[in-house]
Amino acid sequence: MMRLAVIAPHFPEYSLRYADAMARYCNVLVFVDEAQVEAEFAGRRIRLHSQTELQRNRFKTPADLWRMIAAIRRFRPDVIHVQEAVGPRRAAFVACIAWIMRRGATVVLTVHDPVPHSGRDEAAAWRTAFVGGYLRVNADMIVVHGAYCAATLRSTFPPPARQIFVSDHGIILEPQAHRPAPGGILKLFMFGRMEAYKGIEVLLNAVETLHAEQFPFELLIAGTGPELDRLQERFALLPEVRVQNEFAQPNVIIDSIQAAECVVLPYLAATQSGVLAAAFGGRRYVIASDTGGLPDVVLHGHNGLLIPPGNAGALAQAIRSLAGDAVLRARLLKGAEATARGQLDWTRIAADAFAVFQQAVTVRQKGNRHLA
Repeated sequence: MMRLAVIAPHFPEYSLRYADAMARYCNVLVFVDEAQVEAEFAGRRIRLHSQTELQRNRFKTPADLWRMIAAIRRFRPDVIHVQEAVGPRRAAFVACIAWIMRRGATVVLTVHDPVPHSGRDEAAAWRTAFVGGYLRVNADMIVVHGAYCAATLRSTFPPPARQIFVSDHGIILEPQAHRPAPGGILKLFMFGRMEAYKGIEVLLNAVETLHAEQFPFELLIAGTGPELDRLQERFALLPEVRVQNEFAQPNVIIDSIQAAECVVLPYLAATQSGVLAAAFGGRRYVIASDTGGLPDVVLHGHNGLLIPPGNAGALAQAIRSLAGDAVLRARLLKGAEATARGQLDWTRIAADAFAVFQQAVTVRQKGNRHLA
């Protein structure tokens, strides 16, 4: 069987779901950050296929690096799949692993964000670019989530002679048991890091309009960030809105998605979105801006509603439309479930990835035999 090593300096649930699905086709060794996985799975059980070996590591010191390299050498992978790191230390860490091991294995890099988000991500991006750029240039294959991310990567950081594999971001934050949507008054939920590009002020303007109309709805906002700090006093004037200005633990997000009917993404810009993967993982539809990679997953009228970015009036109208149309709400809920079971299903994603990786390994092996 193919042997796959997954190196995940971030995104532990995403990486474990991916590794678990790939274990149907490969022997898998997966490295995750021990602190991140403990935080992300607090109160939740990690379920892994019998052909998956999990190693919890730190991505900090030279000793951590050499322990991982020794474990990878013992495993002898055909493919090393790296999740792109954020921050110069971790970027250097995973680049060293790829550089040392690439002679014996096909190196695959998942680029979650081809360009950094505005705000804190953008301000810190230059520190990662130099060492992180090594993998973008030298990986045998780059994985991106959706056609928009692929086009952005090609236009901003063209990887010459490298294969770009367009995959989907599988569902995350799936509850142990899905609850029916609450029905009645429309319950909305927004969560995550509250940076300006998330469009939280657009959402505020929309719900202020609905409040002035005495239109019934409920909105929960959970997360932290400078935009929420800046706007919290205005939100506090709206009795329909509840704000939890604190880091939202994964189990809290799962419960909050289940308590709502619709997840709101009023973003001004986007690449791909883990928030979408979580919403559909919870079998909830979305209202999302028609920007970036969001329409690669959100099909208007099927699993959500798309609105023009930055348009508070369109967002308010989308909320009105949903609240007054039970048939539409039921159809969107069915569409969200179909998306989770279809496009964003990890088993399907892994089957596609395995076929592509298998072909890449075969080509590499033939090339090595030819050189010999």
